[in-house]
Amino acid sequence: MIRLSDERGGVIGKLLGILVVLAVCASAAVYVYGKTQEPLSVDIAHTATSDGEREPAVIGVAPHRSVYVATIVRNEGRLPVTLEGISTAATDASQPYVATSMTLGDGKTATPTGGTFVAPSLDPGTGVGVVVTYTINPNLDCSSYARHPSGPVPFPPLPVRLSTYGVDADQDLEFQVVPKIGGITSASCERALG
Repeated sequence: MIRLSDERGGVIGKLLGILVVLAVCASAAVYVYGKTQEPLSVDIAHTATSDGEREPAVIGVAPHRSVYVATIVRNEGRLPVTLEGISTAATDASQPYVATSMTLGDGKTATPTGGTFVAPSLDPGTGVGVVVTYTINPNLDCSSYARHPSGPVPFPPLPVRLSTYGVDADQDLEFQVVPKIGGITSASCERALG
């Protein structure tokens, strides 16, 4: 009897050990997937500027100008994702505009709602409308511009924070059909930053 219970205890111990190893492996797999996945995408961008332009083809820089971009953010991954907001990763000094805030919207109306952003959970195959506000990059390097207007360059991507089962990650989302940024001179850059 004592020997039988010892064997049973050994089997239970081995089973518990295997379950712990499997749980650790599953947690590690979710963590790696959460950190390396890029499940989000964005639809067509609808843009407006704070000085009244709607759907401009080219956007320049001007003092106190903001650019509002409405779009739908979609989860194309296999796991549910929580859209946490704008990523706080360092921005490139060559980008004239940087994303500063995000609110929920209908995905088409490029007007900030002024409400507090509430992080939505996105199941696979679902999406949510957002309005993102871009402002002049305070670290913009004006010395990279000449006296002649710059040619058009792509609008910067949307840097978002997301989480999957508690694992945080960042992703840059490239817009479809978005205006270009151009016509910037060293003088207009310095005025915009002034």
